[in-house]
Amino acid sequence: MYGKLTIGGRKLWVSVTATLFAFGAALAVAQERSADDPLGEWLGKEFTVTSSSTNEHMPLGGKLTFVFDSEDNVVRICTRNSNAQRSQWRMDFATPCGVTMLFTRGTRYCTLDDVKTGNAEVLSTCHRLRSRDIAMHPSKVKGTVELNDMIAFLVKGDGDKPVMSILVDSPARVTDGSVIVITHR
Repeated sequence: MYGKLTIGGRKLWVSVTATLFAFGAALAVAQERSADDPLGEWLGKEFTVTSSSTNEHMPLGGKLTFVFDSEDNVVRICTRNSNAQRSQWRMDFATPCGVTMLFTRGTRYCTLDDVKTGNAEVLSTCHRLRSRDIAMHPSKVKGTVELNDMIAFLVKGDGDKPVMSILVDSPARVTDGSVIVITHR
C-alpha cells in the first residue's frame, strides 16, 4: 500500500513541478516583452509598404512582419510578396527573415514629420531599429552590390496605430534620401 502511495506521490510531484516550470517559462517570456516595452506593439504584426520615395529599396504593397529573436537578441524582418505589390522583394529581403535589426530604446516615439525633417538631435531621442550592410538592390556598377544602412523609427499613427518610417543610407552615396513608410492595417 505504501509503495503505490509513494509512486503516485512522485507522479504528482513531477506533474506539479512540470506545471510550475511551464508557468515560469511563460512568465519569463511575458516579462521579456512587457507592456512597457515600446517595441511590443510592432512585433508580430504584418505591415504594408504604403509609400516610398524610391521603389528600389522596398516595393510598394510589400508585406513585412517584425519578429523578436530572443536567442540572438535581434528583430528579424520577415517579408512576403502580395498580389498588390509593384515588384518582388529582392536581395537580402528575398531571404525569409534574412534581415536583422537592433533595437534602441529612446525616450519617445517620433512623428512622421520628425523623420522627414531629419534633425539628428531629435531623431536620437526616438525609439528605433537599425541594421547595417543590407543588400536591397543591385548597384548601378555592373557585377557589384551596394550595401545600405537602414533605420526604422517607431511612429504612433492615427489612433495610436503602429507605423514605421524607414530611412535608408547608402555609404557609397553618403545619403540616399529615401524615406519609406509602412503601416499596420
